[in-house]
Amino acid sequence: MFLGEYEHTIDAKGRLAVPAKFRVQMDRGAVISKGMGTCLSVYTVARWEEKSDELVAGLSSDELRDFERRIYPSASEVELDAQGRMLIPAKLRAYAKLSGEVTVAGVRDHFEVWDRTAWRTYQERLDAEGSHIPF
Repeated sequence: MFLGEYEHTIDAKGRLAVPAKFRVQMDRGAVISKGMGTCLSVYTVARWEEKSDELVAGLSSDELRDFERRIYPSASEVELDAQGRMLIPAKLRAYAKLSGEVTVAGVRDHFEVWDRTAWRTYQERLDAEGSHIPF
């Protein structure tokens, strides 16, 4: 399970040091893709495959086609280098407006990579809405 919030940076080559607690779950690599909103989602390969199967079962053919055309072309398999970093493709960095300071947020079955300012703005909006937390 991916939990916690971490502040990191993306270097000039587009590499992000993955939090150590997340690295151990990425032994078979991972898949990075556009996320909901202006972030990127990173799933283990196993969870990506499970999630794909779940989505196929729950969408109509038109919805599925549109979803597949949005997500799969943008997705990329990633592996960690010897320093625990992953390379985020340039197109995905541009989509999520990532450069420099980012927040890596654990979101149960995956983690997300956000521009740090965008993440803080999003969290402030959630706090202001006073969402009911079921725990």
